[in-house]
Amino acid sequence: MKKSCKKQYILVTHIIKKENEQYVATCPEFDVSSFGDTVEEANNSLREAILLYLEGIESLNILDQIFKEKAIVTYERKPKSVTSDYRFADDLDGQPFVTKKSLNVALCNS
Repeated sequence: MKKSCKKQYILVTHIIKKENEQYVATCPEFDVSSFGDTVEEANNSLREAILLYLEGIESLNILDQIFKEKAIVTYERKPKSVTSDYRFADDLDGQPFVTKKSLNVALCNS
């Protein structure tokens, strides 16, 4: 049976903080993390890690189960990102940068 895929959005949290000389980005919804030399690089690496995680759980046919367990909502249209009061800058002054970012994903049903 052919899978039908539909482009949708999810809203996930990105927490970025400086650890030593690198920036570490985590997504608590999926317990995924990544890093980079700059805030932007860490943020982009986290996005890639989240997409790989989603591909993995989709290939295991547990994507719906994980979304339900973690209360992940899907959207037909791009939801507005929600950003904390912290500036998106390389100098975070020891404070984490927290944002909820929309992520465009292709969700498939078999």
